[in-house]
Amino acid sequence: MDIYIKMINLSGIVSFPKIFLQPKLIVPKMVCTNFNEINFEQLKKTHGIKCIVLDKDNCIAKDKTDRIYPQYLQNNWINGLLKWYDMDNIAVVSNSIGSSDDTIDFRDAKEFQKNYKQDMQNLEEKGKQHKDINIILHNKKKPGCQEEILDYFIKEKKLCDHPSEIAIIGDRLFTDVLMGNMMKAFPVYLQTGVHLNEKNVLIKLEQILYNNYIKK
Repeated sequence: MDIYIKMINLSGIVSFPKIFLQPKLIVPKMVCTNFNEINFEQLKKTHGIKCIVLDKDNCIAKDKTDRIYPQYLQNNWINGLLKWYDMDNIAVVSNSIGSSDDTIDFRDAKEFQKNYKQDMQNLEEKGKQHKDINIILHNKKKPGCQEEILDYFIKEKKLCDHPSEIAIIGDRLFTDVLMGNMMKAFPVYLQTGVHLNEKNVLIKLEQILYNNYIKK
């Protein structure tokens, strides 16, 4: 029973009515098919984005896996994201690792960080030091962890001054994009991600809304 309670996204349930009252809350500022299509130079130079928030599942990693998708890591991660942003300005905010669904000691988040360091070392020069990938820990799931993100980048790290300088990148309209707009950040929607799960009822609904209303 406890496992099912942990999996429930109470923040998402509470925020869901806002979509009907303010449909624009699920309209992204930028749309890409997947992570490899994101133009990080444009985000920085044109839109003034200083900090990047990344979803994990189906955004930078396959669902329920503990490492960045190799085709992303070898391409737009190294040649795009890390070309324009320092690792200090990048953080993962997931409804799995680092959230209430993780273990008490955040074992899954630590495993993801360990795998990232290993994968980067395998790709680049042996012995080269790589910064850890930041994972923001949060009790409330997206879209309810806005405060933790703002505290991390603005108050704690002092890497930006306003939420509009933070890009929220993810594959879900009802969590990532909704949160980005609620906190007045810059939501980037990955319409397919690593693999579009068409069996998920909420994802089906998101795709219908995007294709029939938002895309137009």
